[in-house]
Amino acid sequence: MQSNNPILTRVETHADYSQPMTVQGAIQKSVIMTVIAAVLGLGVFLYSFATANFGMAYAAAMVGAIGGLIIALVATFKPNTARVLAIPYALFEGAFLGGVSVIFQLKFPGVPLQALLATFVTTFVMFGLYRFQIIRATEKFKSIVMSATIAIALVFVVQIIMNFAFGSSIPGLFESSWLGIGFAAFVAVIASLNLILDFDLIENAAAQRAPKAFEWLCGIALLATLVWMYYSFMRLFSMLQGDD
Repeated sequence: MQSNNPILTRVETHADYSQPMTVQGAIQKSVIMTVIAAVLGLGVFLYSFATANFGMAYAAAMVGAIGGLIIALVATFKPNTARVLAIPYALFEGAFLGGVSVIFQLKFPGVPLQALLATFVTTFVMFGLYRFQIIRATEKFKSIVMSATIAIALVFVVQIIMNFAFGSSIPGLFESSWLGIGFAAFVAVIASLNLILDFDLIENAAAQRAPKAFEWLCGIALLATLVWMYYSFMRLFSMLQGDD
């Protein structure tokens, strides 16, 4: 069946009937990558506060974000590289997680922990909704979530350009107003719904007997969603506390 998911489209053109991926293998790879990112993130967080070296945290967040984005794009368009790029991707994401958590903790104490708990709870809830088919990953559902994800990405790109080029911001969307809080909540919801796409990707890729390397690609996709969820929850909770 033809899919709207660009990663799954590549699965359809790289079917491997000799050594295909499995759901269990993809889950194992995802857990490994998540643990690596979490451990490094915690290390950066604790070291930054232990040494009061907050400049390193800002650098880690910046390097992690840029490095992770580049690796994710390469792996998406060249799936065979996922096996090699997966661990470096987890390390970049760990650096980003640790750095950005320090930044939020300094300005909004307690927010990183709240966001971490929200991410764990939401992940289990989404898995349950998917497992019991309460939320179905229909093609219409995928199209809506992917369209919303792309739209959100474009908004953030515009925000970054306006911030660096003109020192301004999109009116209302990135402030602690009702509009800003509403937008932050919307982003958190869409980020969470992307988990459904990830679960569906793993199952469908395994059903289509994608190559073993796709287990790592699925791990990259799932870790990217978890990091996005965590960051989105931090933004939401910080806005509820005060000025972002």
